[in-house]
Formats: sequence, C-alpha cells, structure tokens
Amino acid sequence: MGWIHESETHLHEASLVAVFEDGTESCGSTMMDGVDHELVEVSRRQAADAAARASLPVRNYMAALGSGVVLRPSAEIVGWLLRCHCRRWDSSELSTWTDPIQWMRVPSASLEDLTRRRVCAPDPDLDVNVRPEVVESAQGVWRREHLDPIDVDDEIRAALSARRDADAQLDAAVAKARRLGRSWAEIGAATGMSRQSANERWKDRT
Repeated sequence: MGWIHESETHLHEASLVAVFEDGTESCGSTMMDGVDHELVEVSRRQAADAAARASLPVRNYMAALGSGVVLRPSAEIVGWLLRCHCRRWDSSELSTWTDPIQWMRVPSASLEDLTRRRVCAPDPDLDVNVRPEVVESAQGVWRREHLDPIDVDDEIRAALSARRDADAQLDAAVAKARRLGRSWAEIGAATGMSRQSANERWKDRT
C-alpha cells in the first residue's frame, strides 16, 4: 500500500518498506500456515537453497512466485525504509528517494516515538503502512524532506513563467497603445510609472 502525491510536473508514490538486519528489503507480504512472511528477492541459487530447507507448502508457494523470491518471517523485520518512487509527467524515467534515517522497530508501545522514527510493531500487526498515526508521521517526513523542496521549485518555475507571460502581454499592450497615439505620460499613468520611466522601459520595444 502506497501514498500518492501528484503535482503539475511529478507523480510520487511512497511507502514504508520492511527491512531485515542484513539489509534485505521486503517486496511484499503473505501468510503461510498462519504465519506472516515477507517476500524477498534473492539470487536463483539462494532461492534454491532456501526452498531445499523449506516445508513442502512453503516450497510450493515459492515455486509459484518464481525462482528469485523467498519467504522470510515477518517477525524478523528490524525496521522500515521510507521510500518514494518518482516520475516526471514529461518523462518515462523513474527516480527514487529514500529517507536517510531508517525507521526502527521497537518491542513495546512504551518505546514508540514516531518523531524519532521508532515504531512499535508486535508480530500480529506488522503492516505499519495502515496504522494511521504511523502513516501521518511518515507522510509528514515525506512531505517535509522530499515533496516540499520539489514542489517549491515547481512553484518558482510556474511563477517565473507566469511573469514572463504577463511581461509579454504588457509589452504588447504598450506597443498597441503607442500605435493608437497614446503619449508616454498616458502610458506611464496606466502602468503606475512616470512618463520618463515608461519611455525608458518601452521606447526600444515599440
């Protein structure tokens, strides 16, 4: 489950990705024999070795998933990475942003501190992406650290573009006024400028 943010220039999708102590990341989750497991992409050799050690139901499930995916118990998750996949509307290229601070799993509610990226996730409830308070905190970091800097750059570019368009419209209007015989004093009054300032600004553009 991911969170979507769309702007005029970008599409973003973010989520908290489960990670294990060795740095391996989850690419999904499932339940087998009443136990929560994470789907982990590995090499074919690692997958074959894991399948050889697994029970028959797990082995069959792994075979159905494909040769490069194994199951790891969700109870072994040590934390999460806040990650965003980004794409510009005018390009097919994808980029990725990851919060440099890993969200840590803590064993009890008394140790949870979402402002410090510490999340309590007991075994039966490991999908932190659906806990409202975790989602709110993670989305706050996502917006502050990743989206706002991009959005404000877009706002600056949009404002500059609008200003260029407005300047071009004003230049065209002044040129038309001059063709209609308006004086620099009249044009200055219409634009809130002195006659001399209006003349200096537009004398070479009309």
